[in-house]
Amino acid sequence: EMRQLALVAHNHMKPAMKQFIETYSEILKKFRITGTQTTMKMCKSMWGEDDPAIHYGLTCTSGPLGGDAQIAALMCMEDLGGIIFFVDPLSAHPHQADIDSLLRLANCGNVIVCPNPASASSMMHTLRCALLKGERARGMIPSFFETLESPAVEEYKHQQAVALANVIKGNSPSAPAPQAAEPPKEVGKSVSFGTEKSVSFGEPAPVEEEKKKKEVAAISQTTIDRALMGQSMMFSDERLQALLAVESDDDSDDDEEDGSSDEEAPTAKVSKGLFGIKTSSTKKSRGRMGLKKLGKSVRNMMISK
Repeated sequence: EMRQLALVAHNHMKPAMKQFIETYSEILKKFRITGTQTTMKMCKSMWGEDDPAIHYGLTCTSGPLGGDAQIAALMCMEDLGGIIFFVDPLSAHPHQADIDSLLRLANCGNVIVCPNPASASSMMHTLRCALLKGERARGMIPSFFETLESPAVEEYKHQQAVALANVIKGNSPSAPAPQAAEPPKEVGKSVSFGTEKSVSFGEPAPVEEEKKKKEVAAISQTTIDRALMGQSMMFSDERLQALLAVESDDDSDDDEEDGSSDEEAPTAKVSKGLFGIKTSSTKKSRGRMGLKKLGKSVRNMMISK
């Protein structure tokens, strides 16, 4: 006895299925027809349910309710020889997983599948020829008489046998590849990002900060510098030069009058530094009287400004 032939159609393809059944009724009646609920009702309404010449197969539920899964089960039970499944390619289906499972199992079992009316019409000519040949039809439609399988199944079974043998021996079926050890992280190395500056980890303060500290110390090493640091922005270069020149002349006059020719008048140099204007004195310091006069002059100029 031949295995069942399944007829399935999505909602938008049911009119095409009805026309197909009407066209090839004489061939389809020779097979045990199975299918989803709506398609089976369509066949019984056209052929009748009481005709003893017609043998119906299993009536499955609707596709979204498990009908496609029931047809796949018939295939696994080796009672399905072919599937005529008119698929709607332009609609989403809530049971898409069942549809994929049915088509995948059909490929695994090497079962005849016709997914559209054109392939189904061509298949009908093959089935007609097979019915005319009778017993010799086995070679034309072998899936209706015996269990077949995809060529890929043999390799899959071999892999399963190897995995089972490894488990029985106590070995892992798929041991993970050993991971390469991470290189030790170096501490205290500088990281360069393509610029002149670099970021260091675990090292002393950068050299630039030391230089700034030395510059600040050089600026504030004398009493005159400490007095001018907070007020450097209030004087222009010309006024500060004039102030220093006047104080230098006054100090030299006082030295001549007092007879203190042994002490040399220091010279002051003005240069732009960290705070706008920086003064640096010579090694010899002024006397206390000169410092007082200079401080008095600075205060007077601040008041006048």
